[in-house]
Amino acid sequence: MSRVCEISGKRPGVARKITQRGKAKRLGGVGRKTTGIHKHWQAPNLRKVTIKVGGKPVTFRVAMSHVHKVYELAERAKGMRFDGLSEKQIKTRLLRLLDK
Repeated sequence: MSRVCEISGKRPGVARKITQRGKAKRLGGVGRKTTGIHKHWQAPNLRKVTIKVGGKPVTFRVAMSHVHKVYELAERAKGMRFDGLSEKQIKTRLLRLLDK
């Protein structure tokens, strides 16, 4: 399963961890020295959010910063007809509502 938010498109990014030793000059030392730079991945904080639309449960993988948008979609979907559609088709229709 991919680590991509279905609403915002947030995906894992590369970050760097800088390891240093020594005491800062402002604290009376001779300065900090970099002893290593390590790359690591930072993944978005994804959660599964399930809402009922048209009587069917629809699950989204969403970054926590965009969870409120899922509930906004549920409000917009009230009154829409989703008879005979699969979960995937309902999901694509709901995501199209965000573009408008």
